[in-house]
Amino acid sequence: MTRTDDQETAAAWDDFAPEYYAMQQADPLPLAQRMGDWLQAEKILPAGRVLDLGSGAGRFAPMLARGAMHLTLMDISSQMLAYAQKELARAGQTAETISAPWSTFAHQSGVYDVIFSHMATFLTPADLSIIGALLAPGGIFVYSRVTGRTDSIFDQVLAAFPPLRQHYVDESRTPISLWQEKSRQAQWTQRQTLLTFHYTEPIDRDYLAEEIPPLLAASDQAAFGQLLKRLFGGQETITTTKSLAVTVLALTAPAGHRRS
Repeated sequence: MTRTDDQETAAAWDDFAPEYYAMQQADPLPLAQRMGDWLQAEKILPAGRVLDLGSGAGRFAPMLARGAMHLTLMDISSQMLAYAQKELARAGQTAETISAPWSTFAHQSGVYDVIFSHMATFLTPADLSIIGALLAPGGIFVYSRVTGRTDSIFDQVLAAFPPLRQHYVDESRTPISLWQEKSRQAQWTQRQTLLTFHYTEPIDRDYLAEEIPPLLAASDQAAFGQLLKRLFGGQETITTTKSLAVTVLALTAPAGHRRS
C-alpha cells in the first residue's frame, strides 16, 4: 500500500522525535516561561479549554497546563506526543492527546477557549476561518514563531555560502505579516509582543564539519575547510554570541465568526 503524504510526514517526525526532544532538553532559553508570563499579563490564561496545536515534544505543554482547566495536545507525530506526555508527567500534569494531520483535525468538532500554536509550519493564513470555527465565542488564537536569529559564527558560514539558507526554516517576519494582514481583512482583533533573548553558547568545529559539507556543492568544499580554519584556528570549541526574537500574535475573532 502506498503511503500518503500525511503518513510520510508523520513517520519523518516520529523518526526525528528523539533528536528533537534531546535538543529541546538542552535548550537553556526560558521561552515557555516568558510566553506564559505574557499570556497571563494579557489575561489570555488562565482559560477553560486550551489546545496546543502542533504541540511537538511539549515544550509549552506544562506552561499551558498550569493555565488550563483542560489541555489538549495535537500533533501529527505520536512519538512527539509521547515526549510531550513525558514532560507533563514530570510536572505532575496530564493532558488529552490527539495524533492526527491538520487536514483531519481541522474538521473535528471540538471547541476551545484558547488555541496556541508555535512554529506550526502546516498552518497558513488561509486557515484562519477554520481556526475561528474551533474557537468558543470570545476565544483567542495565539500564533508565535521565530522572526529573527543571529549567530556570530554560523552567520559567517551563511554569508559565505548563501545557498545554505534554503536548508533552514524561514525566520523572517514575512509569515507574521501575512497573518496580520489576513486577520485585519477578517476584522480579527490583534495583540502582539516580541520576546527577545541574548546569550552565548559553545560551538564545536566537528559539529560544523559534519553538518555543513553534505549541503554544499563539491566546488565549495575546499573553501568551507578554509573558513573553518579561519574561524576556529587551532581550537576545537569556540564561543558564539547569539540572539533570538520570537513574535507572538493573539487574535480574537469578531462576533458571529463562522467557518466559510
